[in-house]
Amino acid sequence: MYRLLVLDIDDTLTLSPYEIPKENLAAIRRAQAAGVYVTVATGRGYLGSAAIRKAIGMQGPVINYGGAVIHDTRTDETIFQTALPPALVQELLLLGKELNVHAHLYQGDGIVYEKASPAADAYHSFLNLPYTIDPDICKKVWHNVPKVLFIAEPAYAEELIPVLAERYAGRAKVSGSKAGFIEFNDPNAHKGAATAWVANYLGIPQCEVAAAGDNLLDLEMIEWAGLGAAVANGHGAVLAAADCIVPSCAENGVAWMIDHLILG
Repeated sequence: MYRLLVLDIDDTLTLSPYEIPKENLAAIRRAQAAGVYVTVATGRGYLGSAAIRKAIGMQGPVINYGGAVIHDTRTDETIFQTALPPALVQELLLLGKELNVHAHLYQGDGIVYEKASPAADAYHSFLNLPYTIDPDICKKVWHNVPKVLFIAEPAYAEELIPVLAERYAGRAKVSGSKAGFIEFNDPNAHKGAATAWVANYLGIPQCEVAAAGDNLLDLEMIEWAGLGAAVANGHGAVLAAADCIVPSCAENGVAWMIDHLILG
């Protein structure tokens, strides 16, 4: 039996910033009634994931910033955290300028970036996040940064991700989440390690953990879980790594997974 189900949010659980499809939410309720702890592992921050985690009604750990931070929803406290070194944050911000892509860092639940842009406006509007425009961002020393995010044209991001992953090997974990997003975390901060941490925290063995995702940010989680599923709309590398492929996000693949593989 699977006792822990970890779900990516965007393009896996839902296509909406704030709402879970009723079919997926009903299936989550069935899993919870059967004793399964259902949580999310997302590139979003704690505030950005609030509507989704509250809809699920989880009482315990939730994975944010791609595995860099874990909060306990019962207390809103941080129970695990990693951060990028300040020198690396500054280097990445300068690299974003060099590559001519939008780059921002995270401070608490807010984002900070150098200047206004359509990409920045779309991002903080999508999740209703607080933001700060700081023209001197590249000159400052930034601490407690869980993640730096680049936003580029999707084809350009897909081209950059493997190049940057090789360039920053051992210094940063580089991956993709939504189309056009390039994520930089601590090398040991990813959804796979965070899922393992949560499972250990809850006293649940690896073989009783299931997970579902769609993009490169979910790869380690899907590989680590006892049952790793990819939605049919997932990235090719994730589809190849998954134990099984479930229907797409638009077809409520999470509900199908719960009913056929978790409870079936």
